[in-house]
Amino acid sequence: MKLSILDYVPLFEGDTPQEALNHSIELAQLSEKLGYARYWVAEHHQVPSVVSSAPEIVMAMLLEHTHSIHIGSGGVMLPHYSAYKVAEQFKIMEVKHPGRIDMGIGRSPSFKNVNEALNEFKTQKPKLSQQIDDLNKYFTNDTIHSHRFKTLEATPYTEHSPEMFILGMSEQSAELAAKKGLPFVIAHMGQSHANLTHVIQHYKSRFTEYHGHSHSPYIILATFVVTAENELTIKQLVDTLNLWLIRINYLKQPKVYPSIETAQQRHYSERDREKIEKNKRRMISGLPHEVAQQLIQLQNEFEVDEIMILPNVYGHTHRTKLIELIAQACLDN
Repeated sequence: MKLSILDYVPLFEGDTPQEALNHSIELAQLSEKLGYARYWVAEHHQVPSVVSSAPEIVMAMLLEHTHSIHIGSGGVMLPHYSAYKVAEQFKIMEVKHPGRIDMGIGRSPSFKNVNEALNEFKTQKPKLSQQIDDLNKYFTNDTIHSHRFKTLEATPYTEHSPEMFILGMSEQSAELAAKKGLPFVIAHMGQSHANLTHVIQHYKSRFTEYHGHSHSPYIILATFVVTAENELTIKQLVDTLNLWLIRINYLKQPKVYPSIETAQQRHYSERDREKIEKNKRRMISGLPHEVAQQLIQLQNEFEVDEIMILPNVYGHTHRTKLIELIAQACLDN
């Protein structure tokens, strides 16, 4: 099984942002040692409990402390930004760490005020499809084919380009990934089996229609994972994840990822309990061998090429142990 990691860089109760970043560096180093294929960091704005508002900056730090594992964005919300500037950022990382840079691309608008601030003074909203074409132009510095900035080149010059991936959960995103001939990363976030199957099959069939057998479709399935060495710890970690998941949807965002003690003291409303029950479908949890069986089942059932786990559990020790246990249970299968 090919396994990767998507890190939110959580800010745990009692920690500082610097400690959160240092822990992610340590986790990336360990992931490389254990044989994980990729280590990606998410982009979240106005979510104080995570320290990944600028994934390209976090990527640069991780790259400087690792040697071979692919480091990527999960993802860059490209419509907020200039494709030219983003190309420059990723080309600098590619020059320094050739062959290791992944660019996961998404289109989430984020919160209304975040969207307005990131797009301030823009006269029109860019189309993601056009921006991907722009990135290809800037990565290759193609000055021959027609483009609105035909003579413009992005520096530094690179022999190879970062590898691009499309992130999404909809048929629209699957269609875009297929049309552009790019790998597709889809999140297992509680949607129905039928919906997940439909989107994946749409990507595969349209990919073949667009590209024949010149190259193959590639799918990464991402999911929250919770495991530990005993069932009590697993329950505690699931409880903290559930508390975090329901609180980040409130207007008043939590300042930190809650501790086990905080989760134990929480009194839930009936509405909260309904959300927790619904969120069970967003995560894979259990003892390591049980999680391994569920991940293998997901891979086989949806015929995906790679599983990307989100080890978004409380505490440095628990996160470290989680990725160790998953590696032991899955990477030899």
